[in-house]
Amino acid sequence: MLGVDGLDRSGRPLAASLAERYCGSDAGRLARGVLLPFVVAMLEYDAPARELALDIAARAIDLGLEAELLERPDRLAAAEKRAAQLLGAALARFDANRTAAREMRDVLGQPGEPWLGVALQATEVTAAAAEARALVADGADVLQVRVPISWEFAEARRHAGLDTPGAFELETPARGKQVRRGDHGRRAASSRPATHQAAHTTPAGSQRGLAALRKAVDEAAAQRRCYASMMTVTSAFAAPEQAVVAAFERIDLVAADPIREIVEDNLDPERALADHAFAHRLQARAGCRVVVGAGPLALGADLASGIPADAATRAGRALALQVLGVELALADGLPADRLMLGAVPAWAGGEGDAGSIFLGAWLRRVVFADQRLIVDGLAGWPDSPGEAASIASALTGAAASIVLAPRVPGSVSVVAKDLEAAAKTARALRGALSDGNLHGDAAELAGRIVATADAVLVKLAAEGWGSLLGPAGRGVDGERLGGSAIVERASGPTSGARLLGDLV
Repeated sequence: MLGVDGLDRSGRPLAASLAERYCGSDAGRLARGVLLPFVVAMLEYDAPARELALDIAARAIDLGLEAELLERPDRLAAAEKRAAQLLGAALARFDANRTAAREMRDVLGQPGEPWLGVALQATEVTAAAAEARALVADGADVLQVRVPISWEFAEARRHAGLDTPGAFELETPARGKQVRRGDHGRRAASSRPATHQAAHTTPAGSQRGLAALRKAVDEAAAQRRCYASMMTVTSAFAAPEQAVVAAFERIDLVAADPIREIVEDNLDPERALADHAFAHRLQARAGCRVVVGAGPLALGADLASGIPADAATRAGRALALQVLGVELALADGLPADRLMLGAVPAWAGGEGDAGSIFLGAWLRRVVFADQRLIVDGLAGWPDSPGEAASIASALTGAAASIVLAPRVPGSVSVVAKDLEAAAKTARALRGALSDGNLHGDAAELAGRIVATADAVLVKLAAEGWGSLLGPAGRGVDGERLGGSAIVERASGPTSGARLLGDLV
């Protein structure tokens, strides 16, 4: 938010390098934060934020020595004043983009729901911009962009001896080569600069890439005479950064689910919840919508006991964890109308059982009456046989606002027409469901799912995360990721806590 963005000279995220260089393993420094030490150094050297950060990352400046200036009341007051100005300028940019988005929607109008969302396949910005223009012109209403995996997550998994999911190959259009992203740590250890191969490439999901995509999408949407939305998806540990970038680059939807990170990515719960609590405050100010998934597949307790759960139990756990994610977001100050919730768990959608898909969506329409829903996780749609029935089943259970397609192999306009036909069919079926209630086996199964969800939440409150994640709250991989970065925030005079508390 102060202007420290991009990569350092070794190819690692500059903000991460700056924080690591100052805090290291010093819990006291981590508790007080890097904000005020960095700003007092800006004043001392009269340097722009990014240039100073590059010097600190390169060890040309010792930020620890500069932090000692904060012991002087006059320097502390000057640093707090300058930090407040910089943060205020960032929030003003948040507000300007929020206003611009609202005015553009009013002028261009929005297409009728359900909107068709399409995941961009290109990972380099030039190719992605061309793809985005074509998709919007052909009928896509929402473009989903995957952000490169966070450096910290890649490093944490590497140190734990785990593979790094989410790292992908970046196309280099000029030479047709592939550059692997998301493993900055191993490249930084090489004597060869990590940015050598990627010098002429920009990831579509980087901040610079998203800015270019936003412009391309706006131009294509204006020609089509309707507003087109953008949605970002990123990895664990990146929620605060993703929130800032979304606010700066006018990203409409952000996929941010701390419960999924805890259950599926093996994150320490306190770290994940702290990240997202901060991100929610920024997202509330920026006005973007936050997408919370339909609930992860929690198997930690099953693995610990050796007894697999049945379908109703799995569905009940997923519903309970989604409820928990929603309540945490609301408690963090995110308005209810800014939440968009998954209607069908990914594992249920992957199985293709029309009954389970319908029931999952129906339950979420009842439980989350104040939120809009999104259908995601039907991995084979639209090019697999029978998947159109899955879409119709989901939309019959709940009138979702967005239906996401992982990929569209053919014409987007044809897929858009198929979605419109499925939505009409679903509306007709909902209208024919007499009293709108479930009966027979469906009602009995729904009751079991809700009872399981209630039991999961009660047990979680009484026994903690271990009731879901296994003994002592750990999964099968042992220690959970991110625990070393958990400290109690300091509130003394040299801490940035008060300034951060004003970010609402």
